[in-house]
Amino acid sequence: MTDSDEYLEPTDSPSVERTTILADVLKERGALPESELLRIFLELAGGLESAHGEGTARRDISPERIVLNGEGWKFVDYGLPRAGMVRYMSPERCQGKPTDARSDIYSLGVVLFQAATGSVPFDADMKFQIMDAHVRTPPPPPRTINPTVSAELEQVILKALAKDPAERFQTAAEFKQALAGIAGVPDQPEESPGVLTEEPTQPVEVWAEGEREPALSRPRRAKPAAILIPLGAVVVVVAGLLLTRVIGFRRVPLVRGMSGDEAVQVLRGKGFRVEADTVDDTLPAGVVVAQVPEAGAKGPRSRVVELSVSGGTVEMPALAGIALADARARLARLALDTVKVDSQYSDDYAANMVVATGPKAGSRIAPHTWVKLTVSAGRATCPQCGARRERGARFCTKCGYKL
Repeated sequence: MTDSDEYLEPTDSPSVERTTILADVLKERGALPESELLRIFLELAGGLESAHGEGTARRDISPERIVLNGEGWKFVDYGLPRAGMVRYMSPERCQGKPTDARSDIYSLGVVLFQAATGSVPFDADMKFQIMDAHVRTPPPPPRTINPTVSAELEQVILKALAKDPAERFQTAAEFKQALAGIAGVPDQPEESPGVLTEEPTQPVEVWAEGEREPALSRPRRAKPAAILIPLGAVVVVVAGLLLTRVIGFRRVPLVRGMSGDEAVQVLRGKGFRVEADTVDDTLPAGVVVAQVPEAGAKGPRSRVVELSVSGGTVEMPALAGIALADARARLARLALDTVKVDSQYSDDYAANMVVATGPKAGSRIAPHTWVKLTVSAGRATCPQCGARRERGARFCTKCGYKL
């Protein structure tokens, strides 16, 4: 795959609409040139601005849900399950706290980080480790991963990824304006319809039928603000109490550790809606690994609780080229603690480095399954004469080279 713009531009054919998923682009190409990613994310920030203007928060932003078609780059509603995209979740969402438009800005900031550097800021073997990193760990500066990222873009990314929502861009329009400034594109937000742009006029008084309008020379008495303010406060409090009674705010129960079916039954019994996805984990299949929001969070009974349910398997990691001790440690974190080690000569890997695994990397296996590691015992051929090394030989039997 090349870095040509042709791959990323919408097709001009009226009869064929080509769809490109951003996740596929990033997988094939890694970090994108800055000028190219600025064009992409200006469009995406504009789409986010429009959605937020209509009162819609996406909550599901990831490269799998961003596509290029005849309309340009846009968000779509298919792709990964909503509860499965922890690499793009905001800190407040990981903690089960209330979210708003700034949570979407964080998620888009993670995608921007990935497009600029070729990797996400936080990754780990287990879902809860990624969620904890979103909450506690500062993201690495993008320029430490990809030195070609400009200092201006790095600052925009880090601001979007601020842990505290108050320190991020407060609106998608602000985010887009910052990107436009780097790209050298003028970005003047349009005036929203219905927004008051002039000074308010004096209030018009209305008199009851038959009452005479006061003479112009007689001053009108203004209603005391001290009376109006408490009345307004009372109305707000009463309305809030009534709304609470109608909606029925409740605490989210603890369902982590239950079976998926039991957890769904408990949550629905409390009036909550449930979304669940299956994740790799060391717990037995069907057990709830994590919930968002966490137990104890308050919310309306219609609130969605997202469950991560163990599939009873873990993914065999890629260990080739890793030292044996490090490979054992990674396997132990996945509860793959029954390891058989053998060795073979290899010209590709230094001594004591993993050459191959059984099962292969990417396979899904149950915890505590036997894993075989093949480790390099040193060179397979003599680098001087090319003769194959005999088993146990420390010197080349043909030219005497020390292996």
